[in-house]
Amino acid sequence: MNWTPENYYFTKLNKSELPELIHFYLVTTREHYKLDSYSEEAYKFDFESLMGEDQIFFDCSIYYVLRSKLHNSIYACIRITFWDKETSLPIQKLFDIETESLLIPHVTNFWHIGRFVISGKIVGNRINILKKMLFDAFYGPHCLGSGLVIAECDRKVVNTLRKLEIESYQLGDPIIYLYSETLPIYIKSEWLEAFIEKNKYSQLSVGNNVDIQKFVEMSNRMLLRSKNIE
Repeated sequence: MNWTPENYYFTKLNKSELPELIHFYLVTTREHYKLDSYSEEAYKFDFESLMGEDQIFFDCSIYYVLRSKLHNSIYACIRITFWDKETSLPIQKLFDIETESLLIPHVTNFWHIGRFVISGKIVGNRINILKKMLFDAFYGPHCLGSGLVIAECDRKVVNTLRKLEIESYQLGDPIIYLYSETLPIYIKSEWLEAFIEKNKYSQLSVGNNVDIQKFVEMSNRMLLRSKNIE
């Protein structure tokens, strides 16, 4: 049976809602790190930078969000993107990583995960919310197999993933990005097996299988395009 938190509901983001999500992401990150000063100029720069990224990736992504039943505000979010192996990823710009370093031989499907944050205003059931958000994001990479999930990830999140039996490989040295120690990592799809199997009876929904079809269609289009180029 699918788990749903009291007073909240899970849904997906529409493109017109991107500004709301980016605002939530920046404000929540600032509150998490207890930053007293966040100038209007700094906010505007970060907002425009993240909006630019998300507008590029939106059509090949799914954004999972948690909203309040009371006033419909966002309280958690995560994005999973099917990568075309051509569009520059944030991790490449931040850590100066070449595309060739990410294209591991014999891997067919490449993904990028980002915008993962849960509001500190949620009390109780946070671990269940975290598991649900991760399950939704990782279900596609796990089911399609032969995949690599790439991310620029807060060190605390990397440690949390390990506690959930999700291992990762660190690609380089950490940097400070959006106020936190951030690591360049990847996760092979087979490393998701234990987490998905352990949580599928409580987290799997009809929507997850609908999302798989969307990613299959993306994969087929990219495969056809690559054949036409050849």
